Amino acid sequence: MTNIQKQSRRVRILLQFLLILTPILVCAFWLTIETSYDFLAQLGIFLSGDELKTYTQLPLTMTSRILAMVVSLLLSGVFMYALKVLIRIFRNYENRVIFSLDNAICYHRLGYCIFYWALGSIVYHSLMSVILSFNNPPGSRVLTVTFGDMDFLTLVFGCIVLIISWVMKEGYLLAEENSHTI
Repeated sequence: MTNIQKQSRRVRILLQFLLILTPILVCAFWLTIETSYDFLAQLGIFLSGDELKTYTQLPLTMTSRILAMVVSLLLSGVFMYALKVLIRIFRNYENRVIFSLDNAICYHRLGYCIFYWALGSIVYHSLMSVILSFNNPPGSRVLTVTFGDMDFLTLVFGCIVLIISWVMKEGYLLAEENSHTI
């Protein structure tokens, strides 16, 4: 097994672990935040409940927790799909399939995942501001819509990945055309 295959196998296994762990951690976060079982914030894995206080003045109700968990899982779904695409890419690398049409298609999908992440992040933060401030008294409820530097940078990275996928596809088509030339 070559070094590329070994490293690709390790990365693929790590990505598969993250794919399984992501929804578990999201659910654990929203079910335990601001409780005595809030081990994720105590370990520093997730933000502490202090940052929630910018939106809410009251303890979170179970309805708010469940709604926040659903919205977080929707955004995590984009991340999990990107992990699935990356797992496919590294499985191809592990099988010594490097410059292929399948990898070009995977990079294309990954580029769109990055776009969906940026757009989903804007929607996510808006929905979370409403969900977390919903139990506040009238006049203290919040709706925030933000587009920050990181959102712009994410869109730029999405464009770069899409260009890379386009170059890979063109390279594959040229190599395929050359293989049929006598």
